Amino acid sequence: MFDGDVVFASIPAALIAFASSRGVPRDDLLRAAGIAPEALDAPDELVPYGSLLSLWELLLQRFPGEPLGLQYSRWIPVSVVGIVGHVLRHSETLRQGVAVYGRFCSLMDPYLRITLEEHGDVVHLALEHEPRVVALAEPIELMIATLARFIALYLDGSARPIEAMFRHPRRHPPSLYEEALCAPARFEAGATGLVYDARVLDAPVVGADPLVRDYLVRQAEHLLATRAAPASAAPLGSAAPLDARVRARIDERLDRGDVVDQDGIARTLGMSTRSLQRALKDLGTSFTAQLDEVRRSKALDLVRRRDLALQEIAFLLGYGEPRHFYRSFRRWTGTTPGEYRRTCAR
Repeated sequence: MFDGDVVFASIPAALIAFASSRGVPRDDLLRAAGIAPEALDAPDELVPYGSLLSLWELLLQRFPGEPLGLQYSRWIPVSVVGIVGHVLRHSETLRQGVAVYGRFCSLMDPYLRITLEEHGDVVHLALEHEPRVVALAEPIELMIATLARFIALYLDGSARPIEAMFRHPRRHPPSLYEEALCAPARFEAGATGLVYDARVLDAPVVGADPLVRDYLVRQAEHLLATRAAPASAAPLGSAAPLDARVRARIDERLDRGDVVDQDGIARTLGMSTRSLQRALKDLGTSFTAQLDEVRRSKALDLVRRRDLALQEIAFLLGYGEPRHFYRSFRRWTGTTPGEYRRTCAR
């Protein structure tokens, strides 16, 4: 369906925000990335992978010798990694989380590969990337430091690496690496990654909800399959009717846990909001009606699942408050979600 060299707009958008905070003019960053400003308002819109490379090249020119990767790792918000981060967040253990993170990380970065190797009392989280990124080095340092930060965050600060490993030579003072990684760093090593005590693998992730994880894994699998599908089979393909494409975009955003709004959906379809409104009106429908239909379809499926609380379903469908979901469900079915669930269980 899509060219493999694409990323969600949230990834370059975060890097642009970081660079802007360092004083780089936003117009210079957008020009280097080749991204229209409005694309950054839609986190799930797909933009060229090359935009990230261009941004990093610009930053390295503007700030030669600075520890950009380590600095950015402390700044980057967890939300940037989208559904991939949510799946890790709700995995029961680090072992399980790393497995699903490794499976789905290509959704946020098509060339990132993370593998887990156990060696007696220690475990290696190895990271691999494509040559252009490896040559820049700073993005690699960002990824390693960010992964260490996320793991510590999800394990309530109890998991610190034994050491970090980098294939490239040391670029900055050792103290900067120890501060960002909470561990010593070894350079010109045989691999790039993090080394942990093997016991950390089975440490519980604080606040994880395995039921939410299972749901998100199914959605991530769907996104992977959608990315891999040929254009002729893609539900979002240009040959599909507009209302079907709108529903598919809405469904994709809900699966990622993103805000669904008409302006953002229009941009992902390469249309203005007004053009989308007119086109849907010509089909005898509206954006609100399409959103309602997607929510109704997903709700009927989710409510049958007794492993999900009704409040969680409301959140997964994009409702700010459960009462709004209950009101919509009664309008769709003539009954409450709880009554519908009990009827399905008979």
